[in-house]
This record gives sequence, C-alpha cells and structure tokens, in this order.
Amino acid sequence: MKPEDTAALTDAEAARWERVRQQGKARFIWTQGVLRWGGVMFAFSLGLFQHAHYGAVFTLEGRGEIRILVALATWIFVGFGYGRSSWNRMEQRYQTYLSLKGRSRWF
Repeated sequence: MKPEDTAALTDAEAARWERVRQQGKARFIWTQGVLRWGGVMFAFSLGLFQHAHYGAVFTLEGRGEIRILVALATWIFVGFGYGRSSWNRMEQRYQTYLSLKGRSRWF
C-alpha cells in the first residue's frame, strides 16, 4: 500500500467524499466499481481478445456469446471487488481526516 493511500484527505476531498457517502456504499460500488471500472475493462479486454484471435473487434465467430457472458461475469465480479476496495480505502482516509480534525464518527 502506498503512503498516500492512507494519508488524510484535504478539506475539498473530504467534502466530496461526504457527498459520495450520503449516496451509500452499494451505489458507489455498483457505479464506480462495476459499471465504470468493470465496464471499461470488459470492453477493453473483450475487444483485445477478439482482435488478437479473430483479427476484428466486432465479430461473433467461434461462440462469441459464450465469450461475452464469461467476460461479463468476470468483470462484474472483479469490478465489485474493485469498488469495495476503493470504498474501504477512501473511508480509511476519511476517518484519518476526521481524527486529525478532532472529530470522529464514534463521538
């Protein structure tokens, strides 16, 4: 883990994170992890595989529907893990910020 991953947030970052937190953990994980990051990786990896094996990105040669389903399932799972990890990392930084400001979620 990099030192800046556990460093406290700036005031501006903390204000943004407070707005994100209000929307909820599940929404963050699904929008930032699964849809945004997982979606980009799904498209990139599937396109790269298609081009490497079939010479074209948009082809359904050789059981394309199975490849799409496997890639979709994989990147949903990985994106969920990425989103959850991102949430936990930001929450840890936010708690460090609160403790440095003399505030805590416990008091």
